[in-house]
Amino acid sequence: MTPMESVATRLSSPRFQRYLLWFGVAFFAVGAAALVFAFVGGSDNKSANPDKGFHAQLPARSIALKNADGVTVKTFGQLDPQIRSDIKTFIGTAVARKNLGRSWAVVSPTLKRDYTQTSWTKGADLPVVPYPGVDTQRIQYFLDFASTKEILIEVGLAGKPGVSTRPTTFQLGMVRGAKGSAHPWLVDYWMPRWTPPVPSGQ
Repeated sequence: MTPMESVATRLSSPRFQRYLLWFGVAFFAVGAAALVFAFVGGSDNKSANPDKGFHAQLPARSIALKNADGVTVKTFGQLDPQIRSDIKTFIGTAVARKNLGRSWAVVSPTLKRDYTQTSWTKGADLPVVPYPGVDTQRIQYFLDFASTKEILIEVGLAGKPGVSTRPTTFQLGMVRGAKGSAHPWLVDYWMPRWTPPVPSGQ
């Protein structure tokens, strides 16, 4: 076998072809990484040092909410009366789809975004899951947590006698209202809490 035939044989061997493939893949990966770095990571020529006077700050940690009596709120009953009243107003109006005008004052700007008070009162496509026929005398409340920034409550609803709507648990979230407002906390979230059924035999 001549030297040229020997080289040709090696070039056509399966092992050499695999080496060539691996080399091509590695070369492509290195080239792609360099291209990404050039366009994403390598375009900023500024110094990595922070500006003079800069001080890193961690996000403010969650602080437990205290009521007007200075007691750390751990149960729904420990929430200030105004908060509990506004929650009941929200459920009895926006959720029950009755006297909707009264609910305007107790919902957050985020929840009523793109609505005017008039359009909200008309009740067309409100961003609040309804529960028609709710029995406001049989509502169950469980406080998940209450901080100085947010309150989250589990709300169990049932229908009045004769109403076919099945009992449902909702999650209600509240955020701070405007300082000095008659409604210091506003409803910002309302969605049913649904747990998928466990298949039989599991």
